[in-house]
Amino acid sequence: MNIRLAKTEDFPALYEVGKNTPEFRVSANQVFMDADEFSWAISGNKNSVFLVAEEDCEVAGFIYANAKDLDKPLKNKYATLVYIVVLPDFRKQGIAEMLYKDCEIRLRDLGITNICSWASLEGDGSISRFLQRQGFAKGHEYAWFDKEL
Repeated sequence: MNIRLAKTEDFPALYEVGKNTPEFRVSANQVFMDADEFSWAISGNKNSVFLVAEEDCEVAGFIYANAKDLDKPLKNKYATLVYIVVLPDFRKQGIAEMLYKDCEIRLRDLGITNICSWASLEGDGSISRFLQRQGFAKGHEYAWFDKEL
């Protein structure tokens, strides 16, 4: 298994993975993150970590963390783990943990001191359990609300 930084040319394959991951759907109005924002996250966001797991040049999964506080003059700098997914054929092989550990190292190297995330409570609970195994403490439960203007 190879873990590497995502590249612009990865966008079509990664975006399809995202659109086909039901746990990523939080909006009632959109299936997944806007394509422009997702593309920017891969290639244009210097304050992020976007990694791909691949086996024999086939995408097995990805992780995206936004380190939005890097430019702020604060003691604690926060990142948000936005997405982590491993395709069903590659699950139960430790790939999610490899992606997460590599991402965490890169975030520390950027100067991040804290990381937060969220998990859909409508799924089977696998993402929530994964986050707890990585040392995340479960916080409050919220409902997502959105509206197109």
